Amino acid sequence: MSNRILRIAQKSSLIAHLMRLEGNAKWCVLCEPLWAITNALYVAYAVEYRKAILGPQSENLGTLLGVLVSIQLAAQFISSFLGGVITDKLGRRKTCFYFDLVSGALSVLLLACAQNFWWFAVSMALSGCWQINTNAWNGLLTEDCPPNQIAYAFSGITMAQLAATFLTPISILLVRQFDLIPAMRGVYLFAFLSQAAKSTLLFVHAKETRQGQKRMEQTKNTPLLRMFTGYGQVVRLIFTTSVTRILLMLVITIGINNVIIGTFFYDFATERLGLPTASLGYIPIIRAAVCLLFMMTAQSWINEKNHRPVLCIGLVLYAAAFACPLLFQHSSWLGAILYICLEAVANAFVIPRKESLLFLYVDKTERSRVYAMLHVIALVITSPFGTIMGAMSDVNRLLPFLLAICASLACSVLIFLAKSTAARTAPTHAD
Repeated sequence: MSNRILRIAQKSSLIAHLMRLEGNAKWCVLCEPLWAITNALYVAYAVEYRKAILGPQSENLGTLLGVLVSIQLAAQFISSFLGGVITDKLGRRKTCFYFDLVSGALSVLLLACAQNFWWFAVSMALSGCWQINTNAWNGLLTEDCPPNQIAYAFSGITMAQLAATFLTPISILLVRQFDLIPAMRGVYLFAFLSQAAKSTLLFVHAKETRQGQKRMEQTKNTPLLRMFTGYGQVVRLIFTTSVTRILLMLVITIGINNVIIGTFFYDFATERLGLPTASLGYIPIIRAAVCLLFMMTAQSWINEKNHRPVLCIGLVLYAAAFACPLLFQHSSWLGAILYICLEAVANAFVIPRKESLLFLYVDKTERSRVYAMLHVIALVITSPFGTIMGAMSDVNRLLPFLLAICASLACSVLIFLAKSTAARTAPTHAD
């Protein structure tokens, strides 16, 4: 089996393209596993670890957990707003380094040492700053990368994140061997070392992009507060440019879909499909395997196609995936497997293309602020959907899935009908 997978990888056009990456793009892809592996190790037990530290018998445990989520969302909102300005002021390379350390390494070090609610509160506030380093990291990855390689670079990032999923059973074994709290403290300490190493390696090997150098020079003598005055123009750009409108619709739709996937699907799988709780841990692994196999065999073909049909197909596949739990019930692995396969293939269609669109078609002068403001607007719109879908679920457990189906199909129709300048304009080098 392993030899067959190796032969597929060697023949894959996607792998060949990844081998040709150079400079910042190469190092962004190479360093990604140092973050992806640690995230895969602690994500499954993150909530249980918080509950164990806070006290599982605490009367206000649910409130405390909700407050922690609110703290992180507030930090994400603020950091989304600040991200573009800070990235232009400090440069892509330094911003990525500083805020990788803050939102990644330092936040998980606090989790490793957590003793009470306040440790988690500070950690969540720091981790919410990931929007700043993500903004800078995207610029570092794409701005000096040849346009025809950008989609492949994002595909490589996605593959690294998916491959890391196969290490999730390690955390299961550690918890069984050492109990939850000591095992997770060890995992978080390893995550601190790994994410600090990732930040340092990327800082050492990356170079500031040409666009980053220009923006640093242009903003050198401009106070930070004055730089925020340009956001009105950025908002107008987002709503008057076809590609940025498409991106905004995509980010909002994917945000709604992620609420479904992270909040409702697993409970729905046990209640409606009748899957045993112990089997749920295999779902992310199966999803990663399907998506990786699809990407190695078909991603290069997808990357060569125009963005509108690719995104429309991917969104229709999301809708079909969310329909599966509605059509099947009672001990039905068939419904679960169909859902997993359709969602995995939808991710392969949508995620790499969504990430690359901004850097191929948006004016390079405003790119970092556009990226920041897109996520601010999307966060404002999608934040209430957790509560909205929770209320819908109380009325009927099918309603959140129907909403996600409608959102995906509506976004697909709007993209199909959009008169996209990007569809008629060849991308230029992002320098």
